Amino acid sequence: MNRFLYDIFHTRFGWVGILYTINGLRFCVLKQTALQTLEAIKTEASGSYLAASSETDVKVILQRYMLGAEDNLRLITIDINVQSTFYLDAWEVCRNIPSGQTRTYAWVASKIGRPKSQRAVGRAMASNPIPIVIPCHRVIRSDGSVGGYSGGGPDIKKKLLTLEREMEANDYSSPLR
Repeated sequence: MNRFLYDIFHTRFGWVGILYTINGLRFCVLKQTALQTLEAIKTEASGSYLAASSETDVKVILQRYMLGAEDNLRLITIDINVQSTFYLDAWEVCRNIPSGQTRTYAWVASKIGRPKSQRAVGRAMASNPIPIVIPCHRVIRSDGSVGGYSGGGPDIKKKLLTLEREMEANDYSSPLR
């Protein structure tokens, strides 16, 4: 039986739930209520041993990010269990998009060497198990509209981009200040 640690905490964007192993973050969810967040965690870890965690680096990094204090999301180790190398490639490209900036689905498709696969990139972003940490909110449509966001809907996507742009403007996003 797998052992997962989890934590649930409130932010100005809603309740965040994280699920992780000793190897890194496996799942992150942003919901409106604590109960919805806990249910999502239980569903994701079904059949596994769940243990509440204490203060963790992942939690601290996410809380500081959500406060607009700093963007150290790249410091979070991830432990994603997915079979699709296409999704992993798309997520890695997404993870390298600078804070406060956006790229299109077509741009991501081009970066992974599959320029006509922007719809598949959209599916990869929609299937992202750790939105915010793999910042799929930074990927937008070619017409400049934000599109959907599995991490809480388009309004949250816009708010996260605004937060990052404010951090950039104040030079708070750099881990080396």
